[in-house]
Amino acid sequence: MELSPEEYGAYWRASIYVAAGFLLVFLSYRFVITELFAFGNAGALIIGIFLFAALTFAGIFVAMLGVARVIRTAIDAEMRG
Repeated sequence: MELSPEEYGAYWRASIYVAAGFLLVFLSYRFVITELFAFGNAGALIIGIFLFAALTFAGIFVAMLGVARVIRTAIDAEMRG
């Protein structure tokens, strides 16, 4: 599979999206969510669960944008010949 410079750049941008999505989920859990779970009261736990769900959704969404771009670029490169 021969890649043009544009397709090669698209692969790099897509890999950055995937890495950013996983990094968002990991760092938000590591530094934000665990701090809220450390408190014992119900309000902090509810906010922690909500933030965990929202940031996990955002991180997975960004990662899937990257995966979709990789797949689209690979298909375009293969269809081109």
